[in-house]
Amino acid sequence: MKRLLLFFVITFQINAFAQTANPTTLAVCDDDNDGFANFDLTAADAQVLGSQSSSDYVVSYYTTIVDADAAMNQLSSPYVNMTPYNETLFSRVQDIGTGNFATAILDLIVNDAPIANQAPELIYCEIGNGTANFDLTLNDSIILGTQNVSDFMLTYYKSQTDAENNTNEIVNPSSYTNTVQPQSIWVIVENMNTGCSSLTSFLILVWDCSIDVDDDLVAAADEDLNNNGNLNDDDTDDDGLRNYEDNDDDGDGVLTADEDYNNNGDPTDDDTDNSGVADYLESNVTLAVNELAKAELLAYPNPANGILYINVPNQHSTAVIEIYSIAGKKIKTHSFTEAQDNYRLDVSELASGTYFVKLKTERGNSIEKVMIK
Repeated sequence: MKRLLLFFVITFQINAFAQTANPTTLAVCDDDNDGFANFDLTAADAQVLGSQSSSDYVVSYYTTIVDADAAMNQLSSPYVNMTPYNETLFSRVQDIGTGNFATAILDLIVNDAPIANQAPELIYCEIGNGTANFDLTLNDSIILGTQNVSDFMLTYYKSQTDAENNTNEIVNPSSYTNTVQPQSIWVIVENMNTGCSSLTSFLILVWDCSIDVDDDLVAAADEDLNNNGNLNDDDTDDDGLRNYEDNDDDGDGVLTADEDYNNNGDPTDDDTDNSGVADYLESNVTLAVNELAKAELLAYPNPANGILYINVPNQHSTAVIEIYSIAGKKIKTHSFTEAQDNYRLDVSELASGTYFVKLKTERGNSIEKVMIK
């Protein structure tokens, strides 16, 4: 009987000291990527306690093991780490009834948010009723930049609200038909290793490709030289004007329309050096032709508010100024018969946004993008 009683007492004492504190890791995402973030330390309570009941034990946190053992200088939430990206704290689990306690390590980890770069708009030719079929993933490499594509997942949404709530994801982003014109597309970039994410957006625009806005005799649809459907990434001479709005695509000083050397109304079939590249796309091919001097257009102020001035250094006996919307629709036309250096345009009735201003003179044509406030 004595042996049984002794065994009972020993067992009871072991159970009274049975509380534990589990080593735990707490990770958060850092929006500004400076290595510091706010931690809700109480979010680690459940892991620190394990199977122990929070009604029987109290959990507290400290910067040193000495403070944890002495229950001094307890930390409160939110807590900002003092060492960038990784810091070690100490948890203390104390039995409410007996006062017995245990300690363990709590590792704080700060993970950088992904970089979600601003992407340019996608511009596609209209297929009917102001719509086009877009491959939204064309901007993936620009959005990710130098980040390793295998570490990230991109998801697409029609509104910022949907993106922030992770609802109504666009399920087939490589074949998406716009619902309005223009339309904003929102993109979540998620790091699949950390779960951290960032948000960005870009515009998709539908262009009426029946309009040859640069009067270069090349159909707008044919100026998609890389055949990816997007008119916005084709700029042969890197002058900031996309080919569909540039009347000198190769920047050789000879207008595209004047590189129609066989005079059949189509510059795309002229390849005088048999290089396999049309002459209007090769700056090294310049033939003796009766070239119209390109009009030099300067539109200012840009952005404009109410009044837009068109400066033409070389006077012209006649001038036609046309304003196009970003979708390629002609909005206004102004004709001037008196030669002058500056033309004054009232644009107060135009809505805020991006427009193209096209100058047509007897010496040539020129186009410039302007912003209206």
